[in-house]
Amino acid sequence: MRSIEPLKVPVPPLRHGEQLVRGTDSEQRSTRPSFAVATRTKHKGLIQGFLESAERSPSRDALVVDNTSPSYCEPRKRAAATHARGIPSSLPSIQPEVPVVVVAGTLNALGVVRSLAFGRMPIYVVSTSRYCAAGWSRFCNFVRIPSLDGRSLIDSLMELGMRLGHRPVLILTADQCVNAVSAHGDEIERLYRISLPSGEVVRALSDKILFQDLAEREGFAVPRGVALESEADLALMERLIPPLIIKPADKTFVLNGVAERAVRANTLAEARTSVKRMLMEAPRLIVQEWIHGSDSQIFFSLFSCDRDSRLIGMFSGRKLVCSPPEIGTTALCVAAPEATDELRALVLNFIARVGYRGLGSLEVKRDSATGRFIIIEPTVGRTDWQEEIATLCGINLPLITYWAELGCPTAMNSGAIGSVAWRSSVEHRVPPGALLPGTRVIDGFFRWSDPLPAFHHYAVERFAARILRRAERFFPSRH
Repeated sequence: MRSIEPLKVPVPPLRHGEQLVRGTDSEQRSTRPSFAVATRTKHKGLIQGFLESAERSPSRDALVVDNTSPSYCEPRKRAAATHARGIPSSLPSIQPEVPVVVVAGTLNALGVVRSLAFGRMPIYVVSTSRYCAAGWSRFCNFVRIPSLDGRSLIDSLMELGMRLGHRPVLILTADQCVNAVSAHGDEIERLYRISLPSGEVVRALSDKILFQDLAEREGFAVPRGVALESEADLALMERLIPPLIIKPADKTFVLNGVAERAVRANTLAEARTSVKRMLMEAPRLIVQEWIHGSDSQIFFSLFSCDRDSRLIGMFSGRKLVCSPPEIGTTALCVAAPEATDELRALVLNFIARVGYRGLGSLEVKRDSATGRFIIIEPTVGRTDWQEEIATLCGINLPLITYWAELGCPTAMNSGAIGSVAWRSSVEHRVPPGALLPGTRVIDGFFRWSDPLPAFHHYAVERFAARILRRAERFFPSRH
């Protein structure tokens, strides 16, 4: 790794679709263009024509951004744009020349990219493959890197930071990225602008056992739970009242596909069987009492804090559908203005107790037996899966965070607009009566102004998955 010294020669910015290629020490580091599809590239064809037609007939959510034009960073029609959803009500009067780098390319990152696009700054998405949701967005430049974890991620970000200049704003969208950046914070902050809690707080909030200890110590409302590290600890579960939920303490085992995300056990016998199986997948487990209530009683608070732990933006939402039910991720959600006051008090207490900085969230559930909000888990150092619902409802947290990192706080819309619902995929149906009349359901992948992520997800990924499933039925594996 080259030492980080002030550059004496200007380094050219990455071109659209360029990737970092890391060679050996004896080889000269170079860049080469990777395949990229954008609205304004030399590639023509059916997709290009479709995008051009979308620009000629934009929908009301359209935002046409030319991210390869020299005038991309120039303020254009700023006053006319401030009324759009997700736009701050008072924008800084400086040109947004400072780039923003979004790490990972999931649906979460796609929502972040579309939110940031309202700011008209250069946006770069880094991931291991273009074949991801955000990698196909027309609002960003894609950079391929070898890994999203560990030292490899840090080296890639350092090299990219030197090439981009301007000390870009860094936004993380995956847990493994948070762990790596937090562990190498001193290096990263020399080239990037990012606010994170201290390393100790990141570890405590990321690990479910450590967070259970912290929550009980600080008086946060959490379910009763016990930590298990071997079968010898099974007797500890007898302190709890079923049903129970069992999770790996370290989420990286889930992200790497090694362990299950969560398992519900209705009896102690079921819990013992599940724990024995899960201990072979993850070395440490947290077992908690189940919080009674339906999926629609799960609420969340997305928020952002500045470097001084001041709350600069917050959105309250409610889940309507989880996938899989009861233990899965958000599939359908809406704004929850009725819970804002209660959630705000909870969030402010949480921020003050842990000294939180940067983007984060709290997921809670209203216990049907007591009516109290019980904390399920925090999200630390990154945006949440359903982050875009806040922007769709008028509170653009990624853009608020961007301007705050530049020292230009913005005055945002005072309240959320509850006329939209965010859905992660059209595969998830809206339960009858779940939405108020007139509520628009916005697909996480598809926008007329940015159609390629949906084209890739539905026409390529999902179609290929169906073909593979059918092939497995006709040609079953012999192993």
